[in-house]
Amino acid sequence: MQFVHFCKIEHGSSNQTAATVTKSVTINEDLSWSVNVHGHKLIAGKCNALCCVKDKITTKAALSRLVHQIDSLSVCSGNPDSHFLELADARKGIFHSPSKNMVAFIDSFFPVMFEDEMYSRTLRCNECELLVTNNRCDTCKQYRCTLRALHSQWLRQQKKTANHASISSHTNFRYLKTPERQQRIRRLRNEIVNKRKEVERLKSYVNVATEQHGIYIEEALEKDIKQIMEEKSNEIRKTYQADSFQCIFWNQQLELLKLKDKRQIRWHPMIIRWCLSLKLLSSASYHALRSSNLVILPSERTLRDYTNIVKAKTGFSTGIDAQLCHEANIDSIPDHEKYVCLVFDEVKIKEDLVFDKHSLELVGFVQIGDINTHLSKFESCSMPQKTPVAPQLATHMLSFMVSGIMTDLQFPYVSFPCSTISGDQLYSMVWGCIRRLETCGFKVLAVTCDGASSNRTFMKLHQSGDNLTYKTINPYANEDRPLFFISDPSHLIKTVRNCWANSYGHSYTRKLKINGQDINWQHLVDLYKAHRGPDCATLGLSILPKLKWEHIELNSYSKMRVDLAAQVLSTTVAEAFAYENSPHTKETERFVRIFDKFFDLMNTRNTKEFVLKRKPNLAPYINNPETEERLKWLQDVFLPYLDEWEAYAHAQEHLSSAEQIKLCLSQETLQGLRITVHAFIELVRYLLKQPRVVYVLSAKLSQDCVESFFGKQRMRGGYCENPNVSSFISGAQSLRVQSSTAIQPRRGNCRLRVVDDVCIDDRPLPKRKRISKKK
Repeated sequence: MQFVHFCKIEHGSSNQTAATVTKSVTINEDLSWSVNVHGHKLIAGKCNALCCVKDKITTKAALSRLVHQIDSLSVCSGNPDSHFLELADARKGIFHSPSKNMVAFIDSFFPVMFEDEMYSRTLRCNECELLVTNNRCDTCKQYRCTLRALHSQWLRQQKKTANHASISSHTNFRYLKTPERQQRIRRLRNEIVNKRKEVERLKSYVNVATEQHGIYIEEALEKDIKQIMEEKSNEIRKTYQADSFQCIFWNQQLELLKLKDKRQIRWHPMIIRWCLSLKLLSSASYHALRSSNLVILPSERTLRDYTNIVKAKTGFSTGIDAQLCHEANIDSIPDHEKYVCLVFDEVKIKEDLVFDKHSLELVGFVQIGDINTHLSKFESCSMPQKTPVAPQLATHMLSFMVSGIMTDLQFPYVSFPCSTISGDQLYSMVWGCIRRLETCGFKVLAVTCDGASSNRTFMKLHQSGDNLTYKTINPYANEDRPLFFISDPSHLIKTVRNCWANSYGHSYTRKLKINGQDINWQHLVDLYKAHRGPDCATLGLSILPKLKWEHIELNSYSKMRVDLAAQVLSTTVAEAFAYENSPHTKETERFVRIFDKFFDLMNTRNTKEFVLKRKPNLAPYINNPETEERLKWLQDVFLPYLDEWEAYAHAQEHLSSAEQIKLCLSQETLQGLRITVHAFIELVRYLLKQPRVVYVLSAKLSQDCVESFFGKQRMRGGYCENPNVSSFISGAQSLRVQSSTAIQPRRGNCRLRVVDDVCIDDRPLPKRKRISKKK
């Protein structure tokens, strides 16, 4: 067979001596032709630049035109972008389709020219035309969009992997992939090695500094230190009040220096509580601080004698009842300070079993009270089944807290390990708590919970007729006193925001509409982009100072944050809508204003906040016309607004019932709002009629206390933010002793409780007696 070859030989650069055949034309014996470009055979039918050339070359003129045309055409530059090549290197230079066919590859046969720059490598599509009249063929252009998407996905995966593999990541090892786990282990090992080197360096530095500049303190000098502290005691007393914590701490340390035997010290109760708060954060840090001898602190065994005065266990306990009475000083306080609110909520815990060496039992199984446990066992035994039912591990902890309505009492009362809770099981637990609290002398006036289905079922069990159930009779009360049900306003404001966010946005499960106008989440998005977005031309001050992208683009975590919901449903956002003055956002503006006022009325925390924030709705409720006006607003404006909205949705007869439901807030949210408003109005009016009641703070009826309690439990475990049953109940007992001195959690779904002046309690704390071992 005879062939005729025409080749074009090029040098990659002026310094390159080796020559490379970049283009070649072959004329076969049957006069058909073929072309190779950069070592790849060109398919004539797929090359638009050569589609007009005949299949056979019969004349010299045709051959000359073919060679001249191929020489004049440019080689497709592909996609030589560095970030695309980096992605290709991560995929070992080849891109495959879902059917495992090669789609693109790295071509490094010969440098290519693109936008006056020479690239040694390029990413070429498998169906590339190779020869083009411009820089890039249509196939590589179209595949460029796919490369962008693949590159973005790869960057997100790299960022996720880096976050999971970082030392500060909170992701559990069992949720990591093998490469991520290995990468984090390597980083942790390197970090340990570096920390050890740093410790050794600091030790040597301290030793050298001690040898060169250290002074040995003799017994005479120690006496001088005592004398100096005694002389400065007058200045301390002048600077701080005698009953302040600083003065108590100074006097305690001075007294310890005077004692020859440190075992003779009698610790002040506030010092014990403060030390328990430090030990809650880190036992190792407390041990290091105590061992440094910078300050004299009680031993860890002494602290255990205070925390273990009551055996830590789940369920009710007479010892905890006595501890609660001591904490509240129930025998000495007036009657109006005995009003309390029972707050309960669930928290996720780790499924784990711990052997208790004292009771010789395994702790970690479901324990929902004696009555409920026996009923569950009876139900499981009565059902026909072949295999016996094994005890169920607890996945959640149901905690009840006692919150003082007229005082600052916040006491973790009882906890029940559970998996799933029904309304009838809650019934016996809640009324069991109320019965014991009333027996202790407290006056339970309200029960606060979130809008979970089991909680709504619990409230419906008290229903009489078709009326809304927001209160019931308290059979354990000595006087004729009702019991009010409160759905937590913080959870309600989140569900309202989530319904709005799903209206033409996010999951698109709502189409909120009233009076012919949409309450559209896109209205807020457009407002944000106009004043805070990247294309915003406004410089300096903004009418939306607190609004960020996390307020707009919600995820599973941000949907649970109360602060984001309150900042979206705020007066600032409503005023921004009014500033835009768009006729399409009038109902959205009205919606935001109404729920901002509702949340302010349900969130009064102290007697000064309304002055500092210049919001009269945050003022405490006192017996004056302004209070009655705010209560009438809830009754005559807020509730009719909900009724008007729901009536408008049902009046749209041209829509199906499912579509009508989407026009309004969810039925669970509407029910929770109505229950809370009706109960709150009657509760405030009831309290203001009682003797010696000066004002009422609505925030006392929220779930913030139990959310703060859960945050302290998570903080207690350090990186282990998911405690088991055993550590949860022991932590609860420690927090009971700490009382108000417990350090607030840095993170949580409630506002931090700011305490300007620590309340000094001089009453002695109950302490476990030590049993001396007989010889």
